[in-house]
Amino acid sequence: MWKSLSRLVPGHHSKPESTTTFRSRGIPDTTVTTQDGQGAPPVQEVANEPLQDMLDFEGALPDEPPNQQGDQLPPKAPNLAQRTTRSGRVVKPTEQYLEGLEQRQQGLVAWEVLVDQDDSEEIPTAAQQFQLQQQMEDPIAFATSANPDVMYLHEALRAPDCRNFLEAMDVEIQGHVKGKHWIVVPQTDVPKGTRILDAFWSMRQKRRLDTREIYKWKARLNLYGGQKEHGVNYWETYAPVVMWPTIRIFFILSILLGWYSRQLDFVMAFPHAPVEVPLFMNIPKGYRLKDASPQTHVLRLLKNIYGQKQGPRVWNKYLDQGLKELGFTPSAIDPCLYYGDQVMMLVYIDDCLLFSPKKEAIDQVVLSLRNSHQRFNVDDQGEVKDFLGIKIRKQPDGSIMLTQPHLIDSIIKDLQLQSNSQVRDTPALSTVILHKDEQGKPMNQQADFHYRSVIGKLNFLEKSTRPDISYAVHQCACFSESSKESHAKAVKLISCYLLGTHDKGIILSPDGSKSFECWADADFSGNWRPRTAHKDPITSKSQSGWIITFAGCPITWASKLQTLTALSTTEAEYISLSTALWDQIHLMELVKEIKSRGIQVNCAPPRIFCKAFEDNSGALEMARLPKLRPRTKHLNVTYHPFREYVKRKEIVVEAVATEEQTADVLTKPLDSTLFLTLRKRLFGW
Repeated sequence: MWKSLSRLVPGHHSKPESTTTFRSRGIPDTTVTTQDGQGAPPVQEVANEPLQDMLDFEGALPDEPPNQQGDQLPPKAPNLAQRTTRSGRVVKPTEQYLEGLEQRQQGLVAWEVLVDQDDSEEIPTAAQQFQLQQQMEDPIAFATSANPDVMYLHEALRAPDCRNFLEAMDVEIQGHVKGKHWIVVPQTDVPKGTRILDAFWSMRQKRRLDTREIYKWKARLNLYGGQKEHGVNYWETYAPVVMWPTIRIFFILSILLGWYSRQLDFVMAFPHAPVEVPLFMNIPKGYRLKDASPQTHVLRLLKNIYGQKQGPRVWNKYLDQGLKELGFTPSAIDPCLYYGDQVMMLVYIDDCLLFSPKKEAIDQVVLSLRNSHQRFNVDDQGEVKDFLGIKIRKQPDGSIMLTQPHLIDSIIKDLQLQSNSQVRDTPALSTVILHKDEQGKPMNQQADFHYRSVIGKLNFLEKSTRPDISYAVHQCACFSESSKESHAKAVKLISCYLLGTHDKGIILSPDGSKSFECWADADFSGNWRPRTAHKDPITSKSQSGWIITFAGCPITWASKLQTLTALSTTEAEYISLSTALWDQIHLMELVKEIKSRGIQVNCAPPRIFCKAFEDNSGALEMARLPKLRPRTKHLNVTYHPFREYVKRKEIVVEAVATEEQTADVLTKPLDSTLFLTLRKRLFGW
């Protein structure tokens, strides 16, 4: 039977009046299957013991303030150190590595029986020891965390809400035990040469997207996948997820056709699937078994525990097989789109969306999943409201708005902006093109903000709900390796723009008379700087920008440098057009497939086609006519394939005035008037 130990907080030891300390947190008796099939005998539980006594904290509970006598909570674990080698490479130990060190350290091993020690003695954690060592070599060492709600065990146990995490750990262990995800075996049964993998805890506070209120504490038990060896205990690792353009298309169809939607979550998803190869794991920190010591016994895994390198792939294959047995057919275009009987399912790892014209059909699918051969543990979360960190809200006029205000708040907080900071109308200065600025002053990331972390958040925001900041974010992201104060200033300009558009995002208000439209544009050598071109040849590249809409709603977009150096404006525009149509053709085939399933996609004309608006006459002629010129024949193999669709009139390439080119907002910084005009046309705000 599994028992949790009370002394999980490093640095706190047993009381002097007792030679040994062991307390239970009241986990119900549970029989754990051992290798011989016999259940381990239950251990006497401490009934109705107060939480204060179970945790053995000296003084106040972790979620209570210190008392007046000066009792303080255990100090929060310091940030891990990082150091820079002589070559300039930054070296930082992983949290999993330090967890493993702490797990094996004498005096901090949670499953050992704690003996009497002097209360005044503090045993440093592995993280503290490593930081002290690195600070002696490099006093400027520092580390950051992109998400403060995600933490490891030693961090969670120093948080004010630590007892919520302790309860979440119990729930996690009970789930594994109930699901029979492992059996306990002696270490002597482990085949010679087989590595016993460490276990570590990953903790998270889950917040509501609208109020940011913590509503759930999660404790995830993981196997340390970093100790696995390729070709020995794992091979392929790729696992597909549904594409965001597919998700947006189905939201648009749900508005046009009046479909119902439902969001499902597979609870403890990965362990549904069996392991690919025999795996052995140490007993997790904080728990022990009677008659099964961590020094003599290990866990032989039967199921696909989290943390494995191939874990997502194993789960995806298992889910794919289960859905096929229930009558679902995977899409040939997007492998994570499944067609059922009047129900379409979109899968993103363990989260999925269901769309159907009949509510009863969705209810039947949920019931079938729970009663299937695989016995999927499914949490029905009702109508879609929050999906993958994006707030989804239906408007009174029937449209859907996709926003990420919580992520914008996080960015503003990272940049230390105040609510009364000056708001900007554009995300970038129209007169400035960023460059390396080799003579500029380096950015002080300790005193200001962590550049890479903020850029990562901005990139996620831009790709999800805010294409209006695509160009500005791309420009700043180019200098993450060596950021200067000029680059930091540009990032702050983006945040000042977001401050004034905090609650804005994509509005899906479809027009059923429209089909696909692809707007492509390019800025020929817009980054060219003659004085630094010999040092930075990347300035010769042109900037591509495109946005694809379906039924008048944006579904995918991009702003990026071209990989090929264009030799003329015509060539740059044509490369941008061709690259955009690679995405366009893929989405056209997807809608064709949806229509072949009997779903009435309201397109005009009946055949699915797209219009590609291009404002360069040379590029327009190259797209329409099969001409090969000496200066453009090198484009034949790479960028001409889409012309077969033009011949079949499935793609119609049309001219558009430069001032009407919507994609212009993705290729260069614009003045306030033009930027706001194009934004209004694109988003409606």
